[in-house]
Amino acid sequence: MHGAAAPRPQARRGRAVRGRRAGRRVRGGAAVSAFRVERPAGAIAHLVVDDPKRPVNVLDENAIADLEAALAELEGAAGLEGVIVRSGKPGTFIVGADVEAIGAMTDRAAVHALVRRAHAAYQRLADLPVPTVAAIDGVCLGGGTELALACDSRVAAEEPRTQIGLPEVMLGILPGFGGTTRLPRLVGLSTALDLILTGRALDAKRAERAGLVWRAVPAAWLLEWAARRIAELRARPAGARRDRHRPKGLAAWFVDGTPFGRALALQQARARTRARTGGHYPAPAAILRVLEHGLARPVAESLALEANEVSDLVVGPVCKNLVRIFRLSERARKAAVVADATLKPAPVASLALVGAGVMGGGIAELASRSGIEVRVRDLQPAALTRALQTARGLIEERNRRRRAPARERDAQMARIYPTLDLAGFGRADAAIEAVVEDLDVKRRVFAELEARLKPGALLATNTSSLSVDRLAEGLGRPERFCGFHFFNPVHRMPLVEVVRGARTSDATLVTAVALARRLGKTPVVVRDAPGFVVNRILMPYMREALHLLEEGYPVAEVDASMRRFGMPMGPFEVADEVGLDVAHKVAHVLAEAFPERMSAAPALEKLVAAGRLGRKSGRGFYVHRGRRRTPDPGLPALLGLARERRAQSLDALSERMVLAMINEAAHALAEGVVEDAGLLDLAMVFGAGFPPFRGGLLRHADTLGLAHVEARLKALAAERGARFEPARLIVDLAARHGTFTGEPAGA
Repeated sequence: MHGAAAPRPQARRGRAVRGRRAGRRVRGGAAVSAFRVERPAGAIAHLVVDDPKRPVNVLDENAIADLEAALAELEGAAGLEGVIVRSGKPGTFIVGADVEAIGAMTDRAAVHALVRRAHAAYQRLADLPVPTVAAIDGVCLGGGTELALACDSRVAAEEPRTQIGLPEVMLGILPGFGGTTRLPRLVGLSTALDLILTGRALDAKRAERAGLVWRAVPAAWLLEWAARRIAELRARPAGARRDRHRPKGLAAWFVDGTPFGRALALQQARARTRARTGGHYPAPAAILRVLEHGLARPVAESLALEANEVSDLVVGPVCKNLVRIFRLSERARKAAVVADATLKPAPVASLALVGAGVMGGGIAELASRSGIEVRVRDLQPAALTRALQTARGLIEERNRRRRAPARERDAQMARIYPTLDLAGFGRADAAIEAVVEDLDVKRRVFAELEARLKPGALLATNTSSLSVDRLAEGLGRPERFCGFHFFNPVHRMPLVEVVRGARTSDATLVTAVALARRLGKTPVVVRDAPGFVVNRILMPYMREALHLLEEGYPVAEVDASMRRFGMPMGPFEVADEVGLDVAHKVAHVLAEAFPERMSAAPALEKLVAAGRLGRKSGRGFYVHRGRRRTPDPGLPALLGLARERRAQSLDALSERMVLAMINEAAHALAEGVVEDAGLLDLAMVFGAGFPPFRGGLLRHADTLGLAHVEARLKALAAERGARFEPARLIVDLAARHGTFTGEPAGA
């Protein structure tokens, strides 16, 4: 049915009522459609996206079909003067395409057909003979932003919930429903390059400044402003209704108005992207090709280029691996962590934090940003000062990106209370210890805390290596105790390992996981075991790097091999940033627990004894001057290394370190330290920087093939020693042609 029904009386002022429409039918005969046309009073129609089957609007093949039906109704409507595209779900527009569908698509022809179908539907919206305005309130990402770009103009609700962007590059693809083609024509090439290549979203005000929306307005007046914009556009000739980029200033005109300027901007973007990604991600290169060859051509030709590129990307391995990491992160952020899914977390409005300094300041800033009052205690006034300086610096750094009002920044700092004693800790809903990695020191802290905390308060340790169960010894209520391991730097690393001890209760675990999620972190629940998951797997990696150093391979060459593999930093670079004293303590704990695979490292011990602790002391494996690090030519002599060797290939070096990680991961998985291979992979990506494009450490092992992994480990064991003896799980899986992840090997 294409004609709109007469409007019924409105139940609530300002809320349009639903008209009859064509759509899929469900039980009982009621029409179900993700898009519908409404005709409130007047000659302006509303194209409403409101998928009744989902809590948020998502674009899939069915939604495209519903859009086509709604567009047919609009194309046949009489007396129409304009169309407002809006969401029927308060606080959200369209969150993007169906990620599950993207992950499942393996037929390039099917992807191409769907993309071209979406192109045709969006172009029909763009070709309507009346003005079209998107009224955006809430999250508007991916295909939702591309739908808005097909309209003549856009208005957005000036609310914190409004975020507009094209994040497809984070899934290894490009904006394929017209975004790569239409965005640069609206905001200019420079801004489009930034938004498409980074995937970052803009709030309404920033979207207005960028030219992405015409106006940012209060949410209560959103539809009124959309109607006003339609009236303004109706007064223009039909060919002059669409918002366009108008360069402001000579530099903008040079980039967007001249072929040489465009070529220079693309060349610079290509160089920056190559430096950032190492060439491991194909999507940025595809984006640049579409912009380079499509921007000067008609929209239809650019859309054809866009379709070809995105079809290749969707069925490629990088997209599948990034979609896998996305799914795993959503699972960690939302899934129940105990059998009783009805168990609710205790509220946390105030946090007691023992241990200041850089780590304490990072935790305090994070909690205060989440609206939690934080009381930070340290015995040294200087440490409290450093914590406050760290928190203030992080707040100012975020302000440079967000431009938050001064009152908001001051209110966040006001939620941090420094103290030299434990006064006020009795009111805290949770307490986190972040003092030195010493068992006795931490136990004394917990004894003091337990005597002052209220009975239901969560008690947690930020230890990176000590046993949670041993730390709990002597506590009167060990059931409320758990590990809560942040990674450094706190404001950048998304992972928190929530460590369940033998006596940790379900209620404590649920509250700890909920707190991590509230802080914006991704929690992975692990069992109490030496090194937990991430440090346990990283230590054989680091030890193998030290073996290579002891064999004569240069520090810079070992690091370069892992950066080439895809790690953001090499093992020696990471050790210098973390601190060699910290690495030495973790190495000692793990060497005691697993002596057959993690022997003591004489090189590390010599450096720590010499006071070379990494960046914080100015020297470690490298010499540090400010933010610069340079190789130290005196390092081989200090460590007593007689000769220097050069690798025939960097891949040979990285293989040894990666296989050491895979082998230890198999041991940890077999011991049940983490629930499954997926969560282990997520922990390594979010906590260790394992390259996401490889899908995770164990997914990478599956891609190599476990028979190949086993064979290489056996060869290295014969050549280098028992530390490479394959884990039993690898041997068993290889024998039955299985995989860690349950996905086909090499897929």
